Amino acid sequence: MRRNLLIALLAIASTIVNAAVPDSLRKDLEDYDYLTSFVEQNYAPFDAIMQKGYKREYKALKKQLHKQLCKGDANLERAATDYILWFNNQFDYHIGFEYSKVFYMAMCNRMGEAMTKADTTLLTYQGNLEYDPKPVSCKVDSHTWFIRVPSCDPDFYDGTVNALEQFLASDCENLIIDIRYNLGGADNVWKGYYDLLYDHPYKPESKWFRNTPKNLLFWEKIQKQNPSSTWYQQFIEKCEASKKKFVKQGETDGSLDIQPSTRIKRAAVLIDCYTASAAESLAEFVKKHSDRCKVYGKCNTSGCELTGNVRTETLPNSRLGLSYATAVDSGFFEKDFSSGGLGIAPDVIIPLPFARKLTDNIDDWVLWVAEDLKKK
Repeated sequence: MRRNLLIALLAIASTIVNAAVPDSLRKDLEDYDYLTSFVEQNYAPFDAIMQKGYKREYKALKKQLHKQLCKGDANLERAATDYILWFNNQFDYHIGFEYSKVFYMAMCNRMGEAMTKADTTLLTYQGNLEYDPKPVSCKVDSHTWFIRVPSCDPDFYDGTVNALEQFLASDCENLIIDIRYNLGGADNVWKGYYDLLYDHPYKPESKWFRNTPKNLLFWEKIQKQNPSSTWYQQFIEKCEASKKKFVKQGETDGSLDIQPSTRIKRAAVLIDCYTASAAESLAEFVKKHSDRCKVYGKCNTSGCELTGNVRTETLPNSRLGLSYATAVDSGFFEKDFSSGGLGIAPDVIIPLPFARKLTDNIDDWVLWVAEDLKKK
């Protein structure tokens, strides 16, 4: 009897508490709890981040933001953005919100700070920057060919391949590849470029897929888009049959089955803080595999070269769209994040201001690098 009475009293207390919570706050808390739980269960780098000693800091932030929501000190979009920025600013640029003004403004501020830190003169003309890069493939001088790749989206694939063919048909010995403001897309756009820039193997690497039902939706979508390919379906079946938290997507011994080419003498890859994802893959490749090619710039790339296979999950009430990585490279586990600074650092710092205009033009950076390549 006493047990039944206690249960009844608890039920009444719970009803009173729930009734006291405004419906809008209840929905915000539901979304926040859904977000944190989803990230912990599906975000590929999460376990590695916790293993690196950030567990206490993470738990404190999670609790603090929950308290701010309950007290009305932050709305859902603000709290969710601050939660995701903790990962984005320290570990991985791939995680973020789509179509969120609060998150978008935070990212703009981050990029502006990165550029200003690299070039204090940017403060005087930041509002006059015209960054809208277009594909370019042309001769800079008798020694150097220039290729600007504004995106790794499939729509740019043919143009990127054609640009490389134009260089190969030229009498130029040096090559500049401009991936400033390239936000990424698909890595396979660089296949021919890898062949040309490769000099030596690197240590073995692996990519690991976080094996959850939600994450498998990424591969199911890819499989539907490529019904003739058996690899995707086989990988899905492999994951479904596995009880492991992570399934290996692939591994390379570093050789990549490429023979060094003598076609090119010197090369440069131009980066900025907007260079991201599949664009970073090219910079990462030359860092590891090339002696003749160097990365040029003033600041690091965005910082999502060690994660991939991004999908989106929508929060149930606010409909905020969370984008996150379902796969993580083995290099992520080895990287020291405590030193700060995400992304790939340039090998050569360009002693010029950021370009005021980046469209289909040849700017001062390109001319400076062309001269520098001839000195090597």
